[in-house]
Amino acid sequence: MDKSISHTRLIASLLSATILAGSATTAFAQDATPTVATPANPDQTTAADPQSQTAGAGAGDEVVVTGFRKSYADAIRTKRTEVEITDGISSDGLGRFPDLNVGEALQRVPGVQINREAEGRNATINLRGLPGEYARLTLNGVAFAEPILADAAPLGAFNSDIFSAIRIEKSPMANAQTGGLSGNVDLQIAPALGRKDGGFAKVAYEYNELGKLGAPAGTLGYNYHFSDNFAVFGVLAYKRENFRRDTLQFQSYTALTAAQAQANAALVGAYYPTSAACPSCTGTKSTTGVIYDSQQRQYSRLNKGDLVTGAAGFEFAPTETTTFGVTGFYTNRDQPKTRQFIMIYSPNQNSGITALSAPETLADGRSVINDFSFTNPDTVSSTRLFGQQQKSWGLNANGEWKTDDWRVSSVSTYSKAANRSNETQLDFNTIQRTGGNGVTGTINTGGGNVNDFSLVVTPDPATTTVAPNGWFWGGASDPTSFYDSPTAALRRNRIQFTGTQSYATNKLAATQGDIERFLGDGFLSSIQMGFRYERNKYVSEGYRTSAFGIQTQNIDPNFLIQSPTANDFFQGNGGQTTTNWQVTDVEYAFPKLQPVTVFPGGALSPLGYNIRYNDNGYAQFNFTNQTDIAAIYGQLKYEFELGGIRIRGNGGLRYERAKNKVLALDRVSLTGTIGSPADFVQNTYKQNYNKLLPSFIAVADLTDKLVLRGAAYKTYVRPQPRQFSPVTVAGSPTGGVVTAILGNPTLKPYNAVSLDTSIEWYNRPNGIVSLALFQKRIKGLIGQITDRSQLCPSDGSAFGLGTLTVNGDQCQSSLIFTGGAVPTPFLFVASGVLNQSNPVTVRGAEFNLQQNLDFLPGILKNLGGGFNYAITDISGKGPNGAPATLPGVSKHNLNVIGYYETDDYGLRLVYNYRTSYDLASAGTFTGAARSVRARGQLDLSASYNVTSFFSLSFDAFNLTNALRQEYENQKNLPRRVDYDGRTFAITARATF
Repeated sequence: MDKSISHTRLIASLLSATILAGSATTAFAQDATPTVATPANPDQTTAADPQSQTAGAGAGDEVVVTGFRKSYADAIRTKRTEVEITDGISSDGLGRFPDLNVGEALQRVPGVQINREAEGRNATINLRGLPGEYARLTLNGVAFAEPILADAAPLGAFNSDIFSAIRIEKSPMANAQTGGLSGNVDLQIAPALGRKDGGFAKVAYEYNELGKLGAPAGTLGYNYHFSDNFAVFGVLAYKRENFRRDTLQFQSYTALTAAQAQANAALVGAYYPTSAACPSCTGTKSTTGVIYDSQQRQYSRLNKGDLVTGAAGFEFAPTETTTFGVTGFYTNRDQPKTRQFIMIYSPNQNSGITALSAPETLADGRSVINDFSFTNPDTVSSTRLFGQQQKSWGLNANGEWKTDDWRVSSVSTYSKAANRSNETQLDFNTIQRTGGNGVTGTINTGGGNVNDFSLVVTPDPATTTVAPNGWFWGGASDPTSFYDSPTAALRRNRIQFTGTQSYATNKLAATQGDIERFLGDGFLSSIQMGFRYERNKYVSEGYRTSAFGIQTQNIDPNFLIQSPTANDFFQGNGGQTTTNWQVTDVEYAFPKLQPVTVFPGGALSPLGYNIRYNDNGYAQFNFTNQTDIAAIYGQLKYEFELGGIRIRGNGGLRYERAKNKVLALDRVSLTGTIGSPADFVQNTYKQNYNKLLPSFIAVADLTDKLVLRGAAYKTYVRPQPRQFSPVTVAGSPTGGVVTAILGNPTLKPYNAVSLDTSIEWYNRPNGIVSLALFQKRIKGLIGQITDRSQLCPSDGSAFGLGTLTVNGDQCQSSLIFTGGAVPTPFLFVASGVLNQSNPVTVRGAEFNLQQNLDFLPGILKNLGGGFNYAITDISGKGPNGAPATLPGVSKHNLNVIGYYETDDYGLRLVYNYRTSYDLASAGTFTGAARSVRARGQLDLSASYNVTSFFSLSFDAFNLTNALRQEYENQKNLPRRVDYDGRTFAITARATF
């Protein structure tokens, strides 16, 4: 929006002035806690580095830093002493990360980009130019069961108050956890002995402008040392979640038919040749034609629920050489009442279309009408109760014995996670009829400018539960069959009821041991060996449900109400959106539809509705995937001087053997209207693979302030469990559409060989200027199938569809579907993933600058801040020979941070900006991938120390009111606009 852009420019100018004054940042160590968590990995030292504390001061002097400066100093100190290339963030000392969630905080780190298309503030991230599932999530250096469903772990599932720091390991050594091709993201919980005695309590309140929604939160923590060698801690955090997202969806674009072109010949005739169907046309562009927005949606998602997260543990050091302890965590994010309100207007090829402006030519040769009126659209009020739950818990038990000569350590872990997504959908349709259905309207897409958007529809309401000829069921969820009734053409209203239920349980049990022999002052400083055994068991369930057996007699006019989001949609910022928007009152309606009668030979889903066994999702999403991993490693640590320069580093080799077993369903028959469990048989699929993973890291301390690092290593990623689909499964026709999941029984892990280097200048106390370069060459990358011969095979007899041909971006059958308002060809929609044969190379650079200005006189010494910037380049070929692309990855990403801090108060501004990026475009034939526009967001954090034990803080997010906007090929062909609005939070914290 123009207003957002002006705000962005103003803030960018202010921050630029701060940077020019000397403020800057590093790999963003967000306002940290006084103590950085001690990692479980003993090689990840956090020992203080004298240079980073006192460089630039006189001999014997010590520079003491607190607050913001302390957080940045902690991160610089950790980065300085590590062997690997790392970055991280830490808490601000107020028992919080000053961001909405962990993912939002991590976007401050160079090389990290947050995926805002992930709804519900799930906060998945990309790391170093690779999607989130390419990174491994660990807890105190050890893998745990992540609450995954079909994507990467949602970082929004964790309350950040239990974490002391988050460390990103970009160049892992041989002893690191595998599975992170782009790196490991380590969530750190400080151990008990490393914590100071005392406790804290905080209360907070979050206010979301969109919808005027409020949500309280609170955290309580306490640490206690019974003695110098035994301590315990505990922290419990609660947050109410109550927020909303509004979306405009330009769901599909369709070319004018010959009849529609003839009706608009004065404006579009030049794009169609003269023919009997369009005698007024005079053009020659029939191969591209003129397209228009053929399905417009207004969509609101209301997220309601609770997030409860806790951590506790103890640590005991019975002797000076022996320590052992246990750390446990628990998180449960439950949103059972999340709702989706969707109003759909589809002026398609069976509608009357009248262009109100001339077409605009697109770069790909097509043309689009942005402004037109319509009659006889298919109109749908779709309401979905969309319950979500993400849950995880685990225990880590670790012990260590260490002397001057030996170190022996072990870690055992058991964890379990669950992810649930339950969508129950009730649609009221005003369907198209040959003589028209009485609905008319106008649409102006705005041509990419959301402020010019307009949608007007009459009559109001456009959908209703009452109709002159009654209503009827439709679609695959129809227990009757009114499509074949001779009176179907007389009916104006249709009701559809269905649902999608997905469940996943993830269990991980592992044990590992390490032994290290210290060798003194020679070339080799130590020899280290270790082993790890890990079992991952992923159990998936998934169902599509039918309307059969629901209590249809209870449907009444009270089912539909005015959408509660219609009048403040986009807070009035999305042009002229329609208020002609009816939704189902789910709290009133859904209980009236139950209890459900079981379909003969079938069964009810966990929510109590009949399962559609003839849907391809039943076979695809009901399986067990177990992987057992046995690993051994060895590594040498070295240190020597060369020409007065200290050289140190690590070289190692890791060997892993994995045994993978999948229990999956194959369909052997299809019985009845919705099928039955007897239609399937369970088969076992097994595969084994070995991985040899070398790594080498060298660090040169060129001076006491200048450090050069280099790393070469090999990593790999196992397929996400729901990517594995051993057999091709097609569902039964649903409204003239057959969907299929293409089998991939040979799907394998994919590998990368990586090269990293960085130069770091610690120019003054708690300051850094650094540049990191990296390259990852990936083989066997898993990506969406785009080969049209697979997505639309000419012989469709295996799917009961006769001959298949590509028409535009559709795969059409030679057979005709006669169950709708007008006859149309059956459509075949296929999707799937495979290992790509072409390698893909990802290269990038990450620049970090962080300084505080305490050397300046007067009040200027309270200034500080930073700047970090990352550039990512992707090269190679995709499976169809087109240039390779990775979804969700921006080429440019930057953060600008400026702060002013005294002993009593502090103020910080953070501006994040990322350039446009592509989205995955599965199942299309036109190459019309969607992209997301560049976006910038400004956030603010302020704190005030009322007393030495009581403080107040205030945070504001998205002050620029930035939008997330998708487009197809070029910006004036919009596909989606998301609006989240501004969010504010106030927090009070007391220590005791």
